[in-house]
Amino acid sequence: MTRRLAAAVLLLVAAGLHVGVTLPARRQRDEARDEFARGREERERLRAQAARLDQRAPVGQAPEGDAAAARALRQALLRATEGLDLQAVQISATPGRRRTAAARGWLVAEGRQADLLRAAGRLAEPSSGVLLERVALTEVQGAIALRVEAYSLRADAAAPGGTEGGKR
Repeated sequence: MTRRLAAAVLLLVAAGLHVGVTLPARRQRDEARDEFARGREERERLRAQAARLDQRAPVGQAPEGDAAAARALRQALLRATEGLDLQAVQISATPGRRRTAAARGWLVAEGRQADLLRAAGRLAEPSSGVLLERVALTEVQGAIALRVEAYSLRADAAAPGGTEGGKR
């Protein structure tokens, strides 16, 4: 009889622990899991929204003044070649003659294809401040050459009402 009573007491204690501890802990775990999923969805939504806003942001906007715009474009073209093993590098930048282009320029370089593509990739990044017009890889007398024609926009042309609209 005492064994049955002890077993019944232990069974009641186990049931009480299950109802009092295990079930609330499971509910908390499920709520935390749902909250984490909502947070992840919100993060992905915000990341997508930030990507859309980055695409709409003015790219290639030049500083005020013709000389400053040409100098900024020349420096951006030069930065694209930094640390790369390129030969016969030629860079030119002039103030833009059109109303929307603040400066126009080009870059010509020879070297390994990987280095040339890395330079073109650096220029294609939005942070370069350059808009690419033409990019060409050619073979010249057994060497691979890159030719990039680029421009930057005037501040008023990069606004949503401008003619270029900050598009690539």
